[in-house]
Amino acid sequence: MIRKMLVLAATVAMPAAAFAGATAVTGAGVASAKALPPIPVTCNLAGSVTFAKPGLSFNGTLTNKTVEQTKTAIGAATGNPAACPTKTIKNKINTTPGVCATDPSPAPACALASAKTLAKDPNFYGTASSLATAGVSNIVASLAGGIATTNNGTKVTLQVTAPGTSSILPGGACGSDIGFHLSGAVTGGGAGVSSYVLNICLTGDSGTGTTGGFFADYLAAAGGNTGVTIAAATLGTASQLTFS
Repeated sequence: MIRKMLVLAATVAMPAAAFAGATAVTGAGVASAKALPPIPVTCNLAGSVTFAKPGLSFNGTLTNKTVEQTKTAIGAATGNPAACPTKTIKNKINTTPGVCATDPSPAPACALASAKTLAKDPNFYGTASSLATAGVSNIVASLAGGIATTNNGTKVTLQVTAPGTSSILPGGACGSDIGFHLSGAVTGGGAGVSSYVLNICLTGDSGTGTTGGFFADYLAAAGGNTGVTIAAATLGTASQLTFS
């Protein structure tokens, strides 16, 4: 009887010992998974830019809001170095709608609307031309606090300033496409990297009357084609984030 009890006790004790050993191994694994110092690296990007609904069009859209938002979701493309960010960078770009009654260049939607409609929705936004005229300034104002991301698993912030932000025209960093260029200082994470260059190239698109090519559809909408409304754009392969 005593022998049976000893065998039973040993059987119960063995899993406990094994569990303790597993805990020790797991603990060591967690401890070794610390973020590492940032390093110089270039990361290819993928993602999308979703314009304030219903999107960019020649006529624009009326609203009673004082702020409309474009949403970005940018992540690292597959096959990047391990130091590249692994989480999608999401930001909101604010746009201040114009006022139909006082703006020197109101959207066509203002003239097309009835007095009753304008009384309810007196402001406008989303003209295709506004991407060229106010895109850069909206980015700078909306991202004044910087862009939070990681390098080598360590949290860093990409500082956004007016001097470091500009449009990318065809023939530039985006090839035959257009987009936006941001560059500046990197803060956080200690030594390792001090600056960044971020190129966002808008290549594909979706929406009413779109063809899948952002630049061609943008030219059509900005040029007066009222059948085109660009709801969202996708990033092309020339989109990159470089730490140095």
